[in-house]
Amino acid sequence: MNAWLATIDSRAHTRWVLTAAALSVFCMVGMVVAVPDIDRHPVTFALSISWVVGGFVGLFTRNYLLGINPWRFRFALWEREGRVYRYLGVEAFRWVLRQTPFGWLNPAVRMTARKSDLEPLLRQMNFAEGAHLIGGAITLCLAIGYAITGHRNVGLSFAVIALLVHFYPMITQRWNRGRVARVVRRITPGSAPSGNV
Repeated sequence: MNAWLATIDSRAHTRWVLTAAALSVFCMVGMVVAVPDIDRHPVTFALSISWVVGGFVGLFTRNYLLGINPWRFRFALWEREGRVYRYLGVEAFRWVLRQTPFGWLNPAVRMTARKSDLEPLLRQMNFAEGAHLIGGAITLCLAIGYAITGHRNVGLSFAVIALLVHFYPMITQRWNRGRVARVVRRITPGSAPSGNV
């Protein structure tokens, strides 16, 4: 039973559907425009392919990543307090997400006041972090592949997208998850293995 699946209110669900649909249409049109000559439209091509890759990664990893122990993704000593992520600009990235429709793309990652929602929230953060890690690795492989086959601008476009679309969302999830994990340990002692947060 998927007891960890988050309940999403209808307004957030509608915004998610509209944003995902708009991005999907943009990427389909982008593929039609860019595929005949990817070197003339490297950014459009890379964005379109990255959206497709992200969709498949999310689809095929969702159940596994949501189902694993929410404490499995451990924190290294240097990242437990989250300072390194603040230095990398996570707070500025979060501000951009809050001010744009891109923040609507994961409506399940929302903090609530109910203690029972904390473990499902950690699982959603694990899923988001893991999916961005896998998607980012695939995107970087595409960047290297296109660069070494003579499509340097396409490779560079994939590299920039890996940074903005996967790396920053991933470290944002790690930063947020550390904060949520500390709250869980405060209000439910013994819920997390020692050394994680």
